[in-house]
Amino acid sequence: MKAVRVLIFLVLVSVVATATGCMGNTAPQGFSGIVSSGDTLFVGAADGKVFVMDPDARAGGSAFPSKGEWEYAITTPSRGFGCSSSEVAATVYGVPVAGTGQVCVGTYEGKVLMLDEASREANMVFPQVRSGEWVYPRGDEKLGPIVGSPAVAADTVFVSSSISEDRRTTGRVYALDRRYGDELWVSEPLDGKLWATPNVSDGSVYVSTFEGHIYSLSATTGELLPWSYEAEVGFVSSPLVAGGMVYVGTFDRFLYAIQLGAQEPRWQFEGENWFWGAPVVVGDVMYAPCLDGKLYALDAASGKPVWDEPFDAGSAIAASPTVAGDSLVVATKAGDVYFVNSATGDGTRVPNAADEKKATCDAMVVASPCYHQGMVYVRAQNNVLYCIDPVRKKMEFTFSLKME
Repeated sequence: MKAVRVLIFLVLVSVVATATGCMGNTAPQGFSGIVSSGDTLFVGAADGKVFVMDPDARAGGSAFPSKGEWEYAITTPSRGFGCSSSEVAATVYGVPVAGTGQVCVGTYEGKVLMLDEASREANMVFPQVRSGEWVYPRGDEKLGPIVGSPAVAADTVFVSSSISEDRRTTGRVYALDRRYGDELWVSEPLDGKLWATPNVSDGSVYVSTFEGHIYSLSATTGELLPWSYEAEVGFVSSPLVAGGMVYVGTFDRFLYAIQLGAQEPRWQFEGENWFWGAPVVVGDVMYAPCLDGKLYALDAASGKPVWDEPFDAGSAIAASPTVAGDSLVVATKAGDVYFVNSATGDGTRVPNAADEKKATCDAMVVASPCYHQGMVYVRAQNNVLYCIDPVRKKMEFTFSLKME
């Protein structure tokens, strides 16, 4: 049963990852999302580009780029046929990680890049080493596919990837120096495909694999720590560590809550499909999105439902919800966006600006929404950024990321 579920998942993801052509007229590739830092939005586009935006400039309709804004196209050597260029758009599934004037991105092609905001705004040749820009590994070397986002803690960048050799898939976690991109350590091979975003907590790094393992490693040395956990089925979501617990979804439609150090789950909750997106915990309540189209509110300690009924969005939810005041912002693969009251589970759909009968966005949404300075931002797979007013539940503006 586990092998069948994993095979189906890999086939679906491989179709998304490979259904691309040359740069220019390409189908959407990755499902990177949006983060904010300070007054700025950092947007991962579907075609391997990173955009840095001033929300006020976008709301005012200023020409892009305005002051402080820029875009950077991440490319990779072409391996296809019929391409007129030797470079094609890289595939980015993880969300950019921003802070202290830098942006970190990992690619499916096995590269980690650190971008300097000032250098990218000035459109200087990459990498500007003196400004803290780097790429890892250097030269023609590469890691296995990077699907999860990088995790940055203090002066270290953590990424996970996996490779298949001799019919066996193993994953590794890498720790890199944030300033120079030097390799600090590489973990020993870990059993199973490792597409998770590493979770760094209290000096430890936690990752989950498709083979049903949760590993804990020393953030300083990369050595495996005594505690690990093994399940009968593979883990589909990245681990969330909160309050001494690890929360993670599996291929058998369960959400597990495992106390750190334990060998049995404290509780498990069954949905009607995979818990693909990672849950979020607010206070004592966990909000878990599911591919069955429901958002579940569960007591984080016991796993018991908090709402009388889960919120039913009517379409698969692949993205983690975002907290916006007393609401959860939920985006579905069908493109609808809902504001769900965190206390009651009642939800309101945001109408499409042109036709209320259509989905909120004009394409499916796989990346999590971003709540920034009183507005909600969503990037859909048509490479359009949508800005939504959470008070009026209406679209404020859209901005196309399709730039030549």
